[in-house]
Amino acid sequence: MERQGRCFVSYGGAGGARAVEQLRLVMTEVQMATVRNQVLLSMFTDFENFSVFKRLPNHEKSVNAMFDQVNRLGGALKALREK
Repeated sequence: MERQGRCFVSYGGAGGARAVEQLRLVMTEVQMATVRNQVLLSMFTDFENFSVFKRLPNHEKSVNAMFDQVNRLGGALKALREK
């Protein structure tokens, strides 16, 4: 059986942080594992004309940190998946 990871991508005036925090609570209630790190994108600085995404190097650190957490959590939960 193939396992797939899930992550939230959010954007907005404040990076969509509040929406992701609310969804994280819901996911916890349905017993899905979540990671703390997230990547916040601002409509004002990360998109041209509020529609075209601009890939900026300042997000690389937070993207890498988030994926590191996903990888660690995936490894830690491997034993549970195999049961």
